[in-house]
Amino acid sequence: MFIEGALLSGVTLVGWIGAFHFTAHSFTRHLKSRRWEMSRQHILNMSEAVVSGLQSVVSSVCGVLVVVSCGHNVMRATHSLSTRYAWVMASYFLYDTWAMYQVHLSSLKEGSSSSVKSGDVVGRLKSFMQRRTLLILHHLVLAFVLVPILIYRDGIGDFFVGCFYCVELSGPFTNMRVVLSRLGLKNTRWYAANGILMITTFTCCRVLVFPYMYLCYGSQHGLGLWGVVHSIPLHCNLGCLLILLPQIHWIRLMVRGALKISRGQHITEAEEKID
Repeated sequence: MFIEGALLSGVTLVGWIGAFHFTAHSFTRHLKSRRWEMSRQHILNMSEAVVSGLQSVVSSVCGVLVVVSCGHNVMRATHSLSTRYAWVMASYFLYDTWAMYQVHLSSLKEGSSSSVKSGDVVGRLKSFMQRRTLLILHHLVLAFVLVPILIYRDGIGDFFVGCFYCVELSGPFTNMRVVLSRLGLKNTRWYAANGILMITTFTCCRVLVFPYMYLCYGSQHGLGLWGVVHSIPLHCNLGCLLILLPQIHWIRLMVRGALKISRGQHITEAEEKID
């Protein structure tokens, strides 16, 4: 299984990087043909968002298939996608960390006020980690802690794995927000409508999904919500809590940004970053 999974991760890692470069090249050509000036940083930022949106769609489809297939027995029913996509997800989080670094490098090259000297690799990495601390930790913990757990869990709880994959359902709207902003459409109805969909799907798929999983387990074992909390192992509760806390932080930032827009206030580029 390990060799097959590692090969799948390697192939998809190359695929994610290739999709990133292809998207950046396509954006560059299209913008040049329209004589539309845009910085390299913003082009790479949009490219990262497009690939992230693609991963979100694939993850959500896999998640829905697993949840529907395993809903009759949340602990023992199995589906092959639950393990196979974990290898793909690992490659994606490693890729996305690299992609964020590429965007950061382009911002250093174009920023006249940057204190990081050209060629200072340590300084670049340090500034990157300081700027995107939470998101880097999020990606590395998922890639090196959660993914191994998903792979080596002896086929137990595929239903819950599918639910975790479904949290990416909000991804297309989160990433569309970046693209619309970079295209100068921040003050349009498209941006507002996308924001409503983003907050709604994020709340449902990344926050409310946790009590939903607990209730599904409880309904098949004759337990209420608090009964489930006290009956399952402590590490399961702690794991869910560690994943839930960043989601609450991000939804808070989204709601705060939406309130500012509704009041007619300007949202800065720094406030747009959900990290």
